Amino acid sequence: MSQDRKARPNEPCPCGSGKKFKKCHGKGKREHQQLQGIVAKEAIIHRLSDWPKAQAFAAEIADFYGDFLKFHENTAYASSWYNIRLKHKSDSVSLQYACIKLSLSTHRVAEALIHELLHLHVPIRGYPSGEKVSIPDELDYYFDRISDMYPKINNLLEHELNIEIFLRLGFEKSNFLGRCEPAPDYPALASKATPSQGYVEEVDFSWWCLEYLRHWITTRHGAGAEVARDADNALHWGSKVHPELEETANKITELIESGQIKDSNQYPQQFNSLLQLMKIPKFTGWVAIQRYGDGKPVATRLDVI
Repeated sequence: MSQDRKARPNEPCPCGSGKKFKKCHGKGKREHQQLQGIVAKEAIIHRLSDWPKAQAFAAEIADFYGDFLKFHENTAYASSWYNIRLKHKSDSVSLQYACIKLSLSTHRVAEALIHELLHLHVPIRGYPSGEKVSIPDELDYYFDRISDMYPKINNLLEHELNIEIFLRLGFEKSNFLGRCEPAPDYPALASKATPSQGYVEEVDFSWWCLEYLRHWITTRHGAGAEVARDADNALHWGSKVHPELEETANKITELIESGQIKDSNQYPQQFNSLLQLMKIPKFTGWVAIQRYGDGKPVATRLDVI
């Protein structure tokens, strides 16, 4: 399409299709938006104009979060992601916002948007999120490395909770995930797994478990044969360093495949069981997001489970 002047959103598209520009070649061309509340809801619904079932689903989520919902879209984002920000105090916890940042530089804009909306939908379905952990003194030096594992595991488990809804909304399994993080050089890492190279067994066993889990569960959620090979390689080379990894990997897959983690009432226990298998300190505190009489979502701490 060539044009001397960029058409306005409600003008006929210069390509001659008969559609408005915003519904044709102007669709998805806004490079950057930062919206909140009802305006964010409207923009999200517009992005899903070709998916009526997904629109209704998105409206439910937007109505739940109300003014706490933020929506950013940008062609510069390398990928899409979500964030539920909580404000933690010693005596309380509160919801600050629930945000989606949508990358427009992808062929799967609608799928990416629904993918992130599904993450925001997890608390609506009654699944709490881990808030507190207790790191043993001997691992305190590795706090940052250990803390980095929790959001990655949470993301993978939420994918397990979300993929069935993604498919019911009419999307293809092959479009559930975006770009997968590539596998590192496992043979090289296994060859350097000695204390003299700074290898810490208490932390790095957990890392191997996470490498296996992320590839195995990503394959389960629609990734291809290459990712399945990455899971096999992580297990093979990790077992060279930690022979017990193979037994642990079997227990991890059994836990996921049992489906018990999909029961919101069992979710904290099952999540902690997975952490214990991976030798990662378990959560000692959990937070739920619920709506009360005034209709606003409120974050509340749960009793220790």
